[in-house]
Amino acid sequence: MDTRASISAILDQAYAARRAQDVETIAALFTPDGHFEANGNAPAKLHVERISALKGLFDAFEVVQFHEHCRVIDPPRAVVHWRGTFRARNGRLGEADVLDLFELRDGKIAAATTFYDTAYAAALSAPT
Repeated sequence: MDTRASISAILDQAYAARRAQDVETIAALFTPDGHFEANGNAPAKLHVERISALKGLFDAFEVVQFHEHCRVIDPPRAVVHWRGTFRARNGRLGEADVLDLFELRDGKIAAATTFYDTAYAAALSAPT
């Protein structure tokens, strides 16, 4: 059974890897049947799909600064609200709030959904 402490440790690993742009480490934290979804896009269910979706997000926006506002863990689920300073591929910097929802199973992430302001992200990443 996943405990608050074990879930928190997995989230710590995931956010450290996010800040390091380490797609492989995050992908390895998922269950084989786990899925990743960003703002209602089609869920990435296969390992290669998760890597592709995460890589696309990481390539589009580098996390320059990270501040976690709150983390609520109610096993097997967790919610993390955080604020980041992001550098878009075009070099622009911006700040935004992000909300991540997780479901964990047997020490792995079974589902992760991230929510962010897509209009702001599009404006920030628009060609200069």
